[in-house]
Amino acid sequence: MDSSAQYQKLFTIHEANELLPIVRPLVEQILENIRRLKHASETVIRKEQLDPDAPDLMKHLRADDEIARLVGEVKQGVETINAHGCMCKGVEQGLIDFPCVYGAEVVYLCWQLGEPSVSFWHRIEDGFAGRKPLLDGEESEPDSGDSIH
Repeated sequence: MDSSAQYQKLFTIHEANELLPIVRPLVEQILENIRRLKHASETVIRKEQLDPDAPDLMKHLRADDEIARLVGEVKQGVETINAHGCMCKGVEQGLIDFPCVYGAEVVYLCWQLGEPSVSFWHRIEDGFAGRKPLLDGEESEPDSGDSIH
């Protein structure tokens, strides 16, 4: 069994869905800040005629106050999400995982921005590519009473 002690919280499907009204706007703000960050970076690269492939590009970009502020806001948004016990896994894709106990293992309930609710899960080792619908007929869902807290 995966050690559940390494997780701040283990969620049920209901608990994960209850957290979405808090997490959703945070993810939206992170994505907006990333959009602004890309635009600001492109502007600085053009303005200062920087080589986008230069090894010291990030050093130059971080020297810009707006870029530094936006990077800090993205990091803060991710930390705020993670502080709720879930995990911001794919920042640019708006992916959030919620640890959950399914039988004798920890799996992730999986949500992506744009989805109305937490409707998927995957084993840790399978990642996003291994997502399965919660009502998958092959296996019972991870909130079928096997969840422990």
